[in-house]
Amino acid sequence: MKRYFLRFALLWLVSVGVGCTSAPVHYYTLTSPAEVSPAPQTAFAIDVRVVHTPPLLHHAELMVRTGPTEMTLLENERWASPVNDEIKDAVRLALQRRLSGTSGFSPTFTKVTLDIDVQHFEAELGRHALFAASWKATVSTGPRSDGARTTTCTFQADEKIRAGYDGMVVGYQQEIAALAQAIAIALTSSANGIDASCH
Repeated sequence: MKRYFLRFALLWLVSVGVGCTSAPVHYYTLTSPAEVSPAPQTAFAIDVRVVHTPPLLHHAELMVRTGPTEMTLLENERWASPVNDEIKDAVRLALQRRLSGTSGFSPTFTKVTLDIDVQHFEAELGRHALFAASWKATVSTGPRSDGARTTTCTFQADEKIRAGYDGMVVGYQQEIAALAQAIAIALTSSANGIDASCH
């Protein structure tokens, strides 16, 4: 009888140990390796603010579209930091790289303040990633606000992605880079006297 209870206790401990073993958690970032590498410093400040994101992004876990009306929360696939911060840091670094050394700006150019309103940021595994946002960039050319110039635009990208969670995040990174490129072109055009406003 004692041997029976000992065997039962051992089996119970093994089952508890197996039950407590969980799948590893993976963390992802929107900052691509190309943007992390040292970039030439700009002579002006870039302040990026994400003013709105959809409620589905208010989670540490990644979410994917799994049907026409269904979104799935991925328990073990998570953002390295809050999504707002991920978008903000990725856009700032990508924009800094694209604006550094640009000759179209006035020598008195001092700061870019960028507000981003994200409407869509979602993906379907192995198919596409959708990123849609409106943005407003205010360029300051001196210490006083009357020297500011504002450009407003919308942006949308629907990137085909490869299978897997890595493929999804790489798709997002490419769309962030495309957004930074669009902003840089608009600001450069505005600095050269070309009307770059869009709605």
